[in-house]
Amino acid sequence: MARNLSRREIALLGGAALVVVVWLYRASRPDAPTAEVAARKAAGKDLLIGGPVPAVRLDELAKPLVEYDPNGHDLFRYSPRPPTVAEVRRMKEEAARAKKAQEEAEKQAAIEAERRRKEEEARQAELALHPPPPAPPTPPAVTFQFVGFIGPPNDRIAALQQNNDTFLAKKGEIVQKAFKVEEIRYESVVLSFTDPAFKGQSRELPLSRGK
Repeated sequence: MARNLSRREIALLGGAALVVVVWLYRASRPDAPTAEVAARKAAGKDLLIGGPVPAVRLDELAKPLVEYDPNGHDLFRYSPRPPTVAEVRRMKEEAARAKKAQEEAEKQAAIEAERRRKEEEARQAELALHPPPPAPPTPPAVTFQFVGFIGPPNDRIAALQQNNDTFLAKKGEIVQKAFKVEEIRYESVVLSFTDPAFKGQSRELPLSRGK
């Protein structure tokens, strides 16, 4: 005896029938699988050539690694790195040594200055007790020139010139009150001084050849 189908059974049968109809329709098209595969391949190819392929730099792998420098520039810090405890201790020690060296140098300089002051005081005291003799007087300067002579060798007369004035003098004569002609030579004249303070001193005046 036949029975009536329930609504659920009718819906399942209808769905199965629809699946069979779709399969038959797609199976009836001979180029359907080929077109689908080609579309999938084209889509995959488009995905491959859609953008530039990144280059792999194998030579960069051979470069040596750069060691990290804690004191170098840090992109993530906007202010200088504060010193470490060891650096602070070292800076304090260096400052203390520098201060000590400066104090020692100033101390030595003060000792040296005091030593020189005492030496100068002792020297001044010695000069006060035993003053040095005065410096000997300086002979007067010769302000004229010997320009030649006239006469025989045993009776020569020297020609002397000062500025544009020319005057003559023999051996033994006084010249300008301060000089005495001692000897008239061929290329010079020997003068002595009339001042007794310069007794025994003489000066040889060479022949002036002019310009």
